Amino acid sequence: MISKTPKFDNAIDEVLSKLQPHERKCASCGENFLVEKEDIDFYKMLRVPPPTLCPLCRKKRRFGQFMRVPKFFKKKCGVPGHTEEAITVFPPSSPHKIYDFSFYHSDGWDAATYGREYDASKSFFTQFKELFFDVPHISLERDPLGVGVEYTLGGRGGKNNYYCSMGFESQDCRYCFDVRFSNNVADSHLITNSEFLYQCVASAFCNHCISVVGCSHCIDCAFLYDCKNCSNCFLSSNLRNKSYVFENEQFTKEEYEKKIAGINLGKREQFNACLRNFNKLMEKALHRSIQTVNTNGSVGDSLMECNQCYFVFQTMKSDHVRFADNLLGTKDSMDAVNVLGEKFYETVVGVPGNARFSLYVRNSIDMEYCVECYDCHDCFGCVGLKNKKFHIFNKPYSENEYWPKIDDVKSSMLKNGEYGEFFPLEFGLFPYQSSNGQKNFPINGVRAKEIGIPWYDEPDTNVPENARIRRAPEDIPDDIRNVTDEILDDVILCEATKKPFLITRAELGFYRRMNVPIPMKNPWRRMEERSELERGVWLYPFICPKCGERSFSTYNPLQQERLSIYCEECYLKEVV
Repeated sequence: MISKTPKFDNAIDEVLSKLQPHERKCASCGENFLVEKEDIDFYKMLRVPPPTLCPLCRKKRRFGQFMRVPKFFKKKCGVPGHTEEAITVFPPSSPHKIYDFSFYHSDGWDAATYGREYDASKSFFTQFKELFFDVPHISLERDPLGVGVEYTLGGRGGKNNYYCSMGFESQDCRYCFDVRFSNNVADSHLITNSEFLYQCVASAFCNHCISVVGCSHCIDCAFLYDCKNCSNCFLSSNLRNKSYVFENEQFTKEEYEKKIAGINLGKREQFNACLRNFNKLMEKALHRSIQTVNTNGSVGDSLMECNQCYFVFQTMKSDHVRFADNLLGTKDSMDAVNVLGEKFYETVVGVPGNARFSLYVRNSIDMEYCVECYDCHDCFGCVGLKNKKFHIFNKPYSENEYWPKIDDVKSSMLKNGEYGEFFPLEFGLFPYQSSNGQKNFPINGVRAKEIGIPWYDEPDTNVPENARIRRAPEDIPDDIRNVTDEILDDVILCEATKKPFLITRAELGFYRRMNVPIPMKNPWRRMEERSELERGVWLYPFICPKCGERSFSTYNPLQQERLSIYCEECYLKEVV
């Protein structure tokens, strides 16, 4: 087959033909890392040069542009003639121009009007940054068919969800991160096929549970860690197929019900006492170094039905993938997050495939260095396009014009060291402070300034005039049964940050039904604390204290010293 980009192909062939396994220094952290044979095989398949950053720094860079945490602001809509403020992930002080959700998806504008000629004498990245900040951005990427999901981010098929992200086919969920096929869930992360859960993490197929972590198929349980197929269990860990267990001690049904009757979780003092005991219990529990199910030839965590995956996390039904996260049905891809399809490289959110160095390219193929493009193919260095093909810097070309132009652009970028590099965090294409990067690799404004990442001032929450202020916890009844509807008209000051927040009517109804106390901390602080209960997104060398075998674990070296952690084989012998 005749090459469409012969100059680039010859140049990349020369680079790849000389490539051998070797060690190099990361341009970001300065640590040495290996470029292994398996990496080189991917670079040859994907036609890209080897990276300058180590795998962990590449992940941090991707996560820093992965906007999937429920943190919202209001910012003035940039549509001419519009005066309203739109709900968005961009802080008001950021330089991003946003269009409200409806207008962005309408035919009232066309990102191709921002098209411009590529200047070979200038840096590609410099020109791309100028284009990116000229083109308007969607205020909030959410499901256009969702109902009552104005304060949600990502996901599909949602209904009546509030302050949620990545909610798939779920409804009546509040303050959640990645909740799927679930109903009536609040303050929870990584939940699947469940209902009536509160303060739960990484759990599936559970019903009417409070503070369960790493559990599945549990009913009417509270404060459980790593339990499966349990019912009516309380403050226990590592249980399998149990009922009426209290603090890991087996009781009869009558004995258990008598114990539970003396505990009122709706009373803040008792709830917090149980939570403190639960945290101690998790410290003493047996932990599984990694979690995989029906997985072959793979190294990673939270993998199900995967084959030949390496340093991959929270992924299902994927094959031949390296250094990636949150995938479903993905193959032949490397350095990617939340993609579905084939042949992705350094891409965040993409479907169905063959995208490189791109962000949020949906229903698009053969895209490189593109952001927020829908239903496109064969575009390079574009922002915000819909239903386009053969565009460079948002400027249209005929197919005959496009390929020679791309050949020149990619060859020039490869020669000067730009081709093969992902968008740097220093560009601030998306606000790091509202990203999964901040969730998993948190920094503060001082640190951001030191490393050159833009950090935007966040406005104080507006408190309605004449609103009554309640200072948590002294101004809030200790027992949920004593909380009246008056609290819906009041503003609560977070006991940790002193930032104000509100309680909604649906939220109050949920707390009453679940018999749990009113939260004393604002939603963002609660999310930060729950994130600490998630399994990690990186692997560390691990020696099993039971069998002495060397492998990997999501628990870092300090956690390995403090916790009881077994390799998968030893763990399964001990627990199952």
